[in-house]
Amino acid sequence: MEAVPTLYIRNLPPEVYERLKRRAKRHGRSVNAEALLIIKAVAEREVRDAEITRRLEEIAIRVNLPPDAPRPEDLIREARDSR
Repeated sequence: MEAVPTLYIRNLPPEVYERLKRRAKRHGRSVNAEALLIIKAVAEREVRDAEITRRLEEIAIRVNLPPDAPRPEDLIREARDSR
């Protein structure tokens, strides 16, 4: 059987623990199970985000925009400011 690592969290603020405990109760899980679910979701999101970033970089290479093309964030800001 494979050894499973154990994680201890120190200095957890009491209010954070209480919110986690309430969330676990709402979902019918233990505090440990709820914390594990949250940690796994964050770790999986990082992997997914890295894959999305890699795919976007591949698309950007294929699109080959000129160096003076406006940045997407500038276009978004301009559209928001015009409302």
